[in-house]
Amino acid sequence: MTLIDHEPVTPFEERLWAAHRDGRTALCLAMLRDADLALPITAAAADGTEAPAWATAADAERTWVLAYTSAEAMRTATGGRAAHWRVTSPVELAAGWPDPRWGLAINPGLGASFLLESGTLARLAVPTLAQDLMIAPKSGVPTVQKLLSPADVHDLITGGVPRISGYCHHALDVSHIATPAVLADALGQPDMLTGDGSLNVLRWRPAGLALYRTPYGGTDEERRDAVAGWVVEEPPFVGLGLVPNVDQVIREYKVYGVVLPHGAEIWELTAEGTEHRRALYHGDLRRWLLIGVRG
Repeated sequence: MTLIDHEPVTPFEERLWAAHRDGRTALCLAMLRDADLALPITAAAADGTEAPAWATAADAERTWVLAYTSAEAMRTATGGRAAHWRVTSPVELAAGWPDPRWGLAINPGLGASFLLESGTLARLAVPTLAQDLMIAPKSGVPTVQKLLSPADVHDLITGGVPRISGYCHHALDVSHIATPAVLADALGQPDMLTGDGSLNVLRWRPAGLALYRTPYGGTDEERRDAVAGWVVEEPPFVGLGLVPNVDQVIREYKVYGVVLPHGAEIWELTAEGTEHRRALYHGDLRRWLLIGVRG
C-alpha cells in the first residue's frame, strides 16, 4: 500500500513524526498514551441527531477502529471523505472498547501510522499500579478503595486479620463523585447502597503493588486471549483494565486475600454528600479503632 505524505500540523505531531522516523517505537507509544485522537463520525452524529458509531476498516487479520492524531491527518488519509470527528483519548477508548478482538489503527494510510492490538491499547491506556509509580514516581503510592455492604463491614471488623478479595478501584478516579447513588452507579454496584442511601467505602494505600493485578481479559477465553489477558468474567466486563462503564474512566484492580495495611479506613458517604470516617485499622494492635459510630 502506498503511504500518503502528511506534514505534521501540531507540535505533538512534529515530535511523534520525528520519533517514528527514528524508529523509536517505545517513545511513540509513550507519547500516544496522553494523545487526543480524532475519530471520524457522520454529519448526523456531529449535529447530534444520531449516536456516534465506530469508524472501522477490516482486513484479513481483524477489524480496526480508525483514529487520527489530528483532523488534518484524518482528512488527508481519507481524501477528504471524513469531514467530522470527535476527540477522545486512549483511556477513554479503552473504557468503551467495542470488542477485544478488534484493533486500533492510528493514522492508517499515512507515513507515521500505528496498528495496536487491543491488549497493547489496554496496557498503553491503563498501566498497572507498579507501572504508574514508575511513570510518575513523585506521585507516590495511590489510594485504592472498595465499596462494602453492611455485612462486609461487620465481617471485616470482627474477622481478625483483615483480608480483601475481589475488585477495588483507583480512588482518584472517583474523587469528583460526592453522591452515593452516583458513585454506586458509576461502579455498577447499586446494590451496595444502604437503606438510607449511604455507602460504606474502604480505603487504603496498597503494599505489594504486584498483588493488585490490572484485570486484562474478556468475557470468554477467546476475548481474554485477544488482549493477552488472564481473567474471564461475566458481562458487562470489558477486560481492558477499567470499570465497565462507557461514561466513566475508573481504573480497577483484582486481588486475592490481600492483607490490609496499617492505616486502612472505613468511611461512610451519606446521601447528603458528606463523608464520615467510621473506623481505622491499627496494624500494630491488629484491630479496628471505631470512630464516631452512631447508635
